[in-house]
Amino acid sequence: MLAVTVAWWALALWPVEGIPPAWLERARLVCFNAGPSGLPDASGWLLLVGQPIGMLALLMVIAGDAVREGLRRAFASPAGLLGIASCGGVLLAGLVLAAVRVAGAPGDAEWLENARAPVPANYPRLDRPLPGLSGLVDQHGEAFTRERLRGRPALLTFGFGHCATVCPMTVMSAREVQDRFREEGQAVELVVITLDPWRDTPARLPSLAEQFHLGGGAHANAHAGAADGVRSRSYMLSGTVEAVNSALDALQVARERVPDTGDIVHPALVYLVDAQGTIVYAASGHAELIEELARRM
Repeated sequence: MLAVTVAWWALALWPVEGIPPAWLERARLVCFNAGPSGLPDASGWLLLVGQPIGMLALLMVIAGDAVREGLRRAFASPAGLLGIASCGGVLLAGLVLAAVRVAGAPGDAEWLENARAPVPANYPRLDRPLPGLSGLVDQHGEAFTRERLRGRPALLTFGFGHCATVCPMTVMSAREVQDRFREEGQAVELVVITLDPWRDTPARLPSLAEQFHLGGGAHANAHAGAADGVRSRSYMLSGTVEAVNSALDALQVARERVPDTGDIVHPALVYLVDAQGTIVYAASGHAELIEELARRM
């Protein structure tokens, strides 16, 4: 019971430097409904606290007499007392470490507020040309090159269909910024390149575009700005494994494929491309930061 409890709390709260593995983010989201800060919400804390209580209650129902007899004998012997004291020490240390972890982490509201902090005036510019992107196709089966973006600013981001954490949030933030500009009468293109060409084949692009709410067909894209006369197009791109990886390498996208699961560990990255085809900025996947940099661009 002690080992299960330690493992359960470690799964929820163990700090991870850098980008957490995709499986860990997914597990914390599913098991504990972890928020943007990485900490469980109220229901997640109920699960954490309820797990040892539930296991103890079940044990008492199944073998209550044996438990009471075992505890009586443990308290009557030096070895038993040492074992009880050791277990108590482990639990106390765990509670202290959990308290330190929670106290040192920002709450979801604070985390989001920090994400909205003013962007420094000297935010670094990249100012490098957008690669050609040859060999890629969009969700309509049409060949895609950087020439399709000429004359309009664009948001370029990355994701894959089996991603349940970083990708949906990053694409959603980019879509939100695209919608804000469209409401102001400005068209901004949105391009999502798969990080998983092994599974996200060109045949799957229409369903992937729908999954990311980009529009799976030409009518969906055409309708995107019909209400206000501004047509902001969205593209979901893939191709052969070689073509996609070549494009990602040219774009300097850091990524690592996990052989056991096929998942891709990657940052929440959005490139901001100006109307002349220059990558001006790189942003994390927060709508406020993306919008501010887009307005500067």
